[in-house]
Amino acid sequence: MSMTGGDPVQKKPAQADTIYFGGPILSMDASDPGPEAVAVAGDRILATGSLDAMRALAHAGTRQVDLAGRTLLPGFIDAHSHFVDAALLTASVDLNSYPLGSVHCIEDMVALLRQRAEITPPGQCIQGWGYDDSLLAEKRHPTRQDLDRASTRHPIVLQHISGWVTTGNSLALEQVGLAGAEACAGDNVVLYRDGSGVPTGVIEAATSPLLRLAPPPDEAGFMQAMRAGSETYLASGCTTAQDGWLVGGERLRLLHDALRQDALGLRLVIYLVGQECSMEEFCATYPQVPSGEALDERRMLIMGAAKLACDGSIQAYTGYLSRPYHVLPPDKPADYRGYPSCDIEAMTRRIAELHAAGRQIAVHGNGDAAIEAILDAFEAAQAAHPRADARHIVIHSQMARAEQMERMARLAVIPSFFITHTYYWGDRHYERFMGPERACRMSPAGDALRLGLPFTLHSDTYVTPMDPLMLVWSAVNRRSFGGRDLGREAQGVPVLEALKGVTINAAYQGFEERHKGSITPGKLADFVVLEENPLTVEPLHIKDIVVAATIVGNTLRYGSL
Repeated sequence: MSMTGGDPVQKKPAQADTIYFGGPILSMDASDPGPEAVAVAGDRILATGSLDAMRALAHAGTRQVDLAGRTLLPGFIDAHSHFVDAALLTASVDLNSYPLGSVHCIEDMVALLRQRAEITPPGQCIQGWGYDDSLLAEKRHPTRQDLDRASTRHPIVLQHISGWVTTGNSLALEQVGLAGAEACAGDNVVLYRDGSGVPTGVIEAATSPLLRLAPPPDEAGFMQAMRAGSETYLASGCTTAQDGWLVGGERLRLLHDALRQDALGLRLVIYLVGQECSMEEFCATYPQVPSGEALDERRMLIMGAAKLACDGSIQAYTGYLSRPYHVLPPDKPADYRGYPSCDIEAMTRRIAELHAAGRQIAVHGNGDAAIEAILDAFEAAQAAHPRADARHIVIHSQMARAEQMERMARLAVIPSFFITHTYYWGDRHYERFMGPERACRMSPAGDALRLGLPFTLHSDTYVTPMDPLMLVWSAVNRRSFGGRDLGREAQGVPVLEALKGVTINAAYQGFEERHKGSITPGKLADFVVLEENPLTVEPLHIKDIVVAATIVGNTLRYGSL
């Protein structure tokens, strides 16, 4: 039996409030990988071991939960998403294409936007989310002329599924001063223009000027969105979410209020944007505490890394590559490789400053040229200010080359893989964006495993739905939704290793391995209950396993037991 509480001869063991038993328990703790039962006291795991040993810790009021053959795991940990924005986007018009939605062509989008316009007061912004030009019949972005057919009385702003491209109608462009041929949007913003030099409405940018037109919700609307977002993540088995691009002290204040109002139903790690303000502003705006430290007494709101971005998205042709894209759009030159989304020298300086200040740093990098620049900056920062166990992160690491994975291992950098690229965009990466060779080694989890490099898996929600079991399925099977094998033999990983990517490795990434990620005495009683055991089902069935219950701090937050 494994338990906390010191020497049992000198101190009477604590008693259990709850005992879980009656099904497989995948603890993700190598010292006791499959205990028969788990005892919980308060919101922490008291002990693991045999059912008899756990029942010896019971008292008259102890609740005994029979799993009835279902499988208990540590709660899933979101290694990277945009929890708040994903929750707020639930109010937008859904413009996703198959397999995420029903849009087939631009006319479908126009019809959906027109329907929303009919019930929206004139002048109020209409926001649409999730369109994918590569899946539309027209194989192009919608333009201002397309969107004007939906409404000329409402500013309309659409976001590409990658998050790195926006499109606006004429009224939206006028309101942000980008409607005429003389328009200039500033650094790191690319305006698409027609043959006369007039903006078409399509904009490439990490933060598009058009997004200013979508007003933030009032406080009641924010709380409603937090409840809706919590329900969605909890239904997927997540007990810890991440807000991977938190901007400003007001957003942080609202999250504290959401905790007090119980609008936030799961734990949330916040990644503070570290490159859109001065270091002085950064330090004055946000709590200067290390990653993994809780910002409240119940450990519901947790400090994470400082977040930066180095490039955009492969499927938006804004990822920064060392070699040209496989098939280029007609408006791109033959040597087009994408581009950095920031000034590389400025990014390198900021990483050095954040590292010297003791911060953990996470940088968005999809293309291998972006990843090279990120690793150069991490290595230079360490050379200038050596720091043990910094745990810097390359978010996405999508097109990391083999030698870059080796370099991450040498630098102890954590790759976090947006592994469902293989499913949602795998066929188009193979045929259009990357070509067969590069497509079959994207998100190279197999390389990380062979190098002994702890990796994590993420959905990047709002980009794709929060679904940890889908992440596991993708890491194991590496199959596109069209059925294509995308390097399973070389880059696929065993089920147990994939599960680590959404449990113990994800806790380690956030300096939280002492508190969560495994069913270990002393850790938080955060659990997910599955109807089937992912270690014993057919690997292609993993994504179809049903989440029966999600438990946060020994409180049932979703499902039933």
